[in-house]
Amino acid sequence: MLKTSFIAKRVEPAHFSAKTMEQTPKPSQPAKPKNRTMLYAIVVIILVVVGVGVYYLTLKPPSNPNNGTPITIWDTSGSCSTASNCGFRPVNLIVKIGTNNTVTWTNTGTLPHTVTGNQTANGSLPSFSSDTNSPSGLSTNNQFTFTFTQAGTYHYYCRFHPWMLGTVTVS
Repeated sequence: MLKTSFIAKRVEPAHFSAKTMEQTPKPSQPAKPKNRTMLYAIVVIILVVVGVGVYYLTLKPPSNPNNGTPITIWDTSGSCSTASNCGFRPVNLIVKIGTNNTVTWTNTGTLPHTVTGNQTANGSLPSFSSDTNSPSGLSTNNQFTFTFTQAGTYHYYCRFHPWMLGTVTVS
């Protein structure tokens, strides 16, 4: 068998002569993000900022705890089977027209409750009920406010727990 061998020749690099060419300046271009990940990060940040802004714009304004004479609606750990473990505090409130005749009930309990005027006992006095605004009851930390404009004794109760009773006497 015949053996062939190759011998590599050394090739000399070619010499090029470069002439200086006239260059025109490129028009300026806006800065581009380094890569797509950076672009996605910027878009996500913008969306988060917009989302937080929309969230805060659609929040209900915080309730003013000094909005009227306070009455607390309470229950003990989600139990309201008798008057001993749920009710209104104070049970009897006295207010004066023009001074403190706006009353705000706040549910601090864990169960829904209502503030419902007893029209049978109240007779011709103006009626009031939290059911108008909250038919399913006032949930925890929700409030109901009513301004009494006529003197008299107003009886009220919780529609869900009729043993929860209270009165507001207006002079």
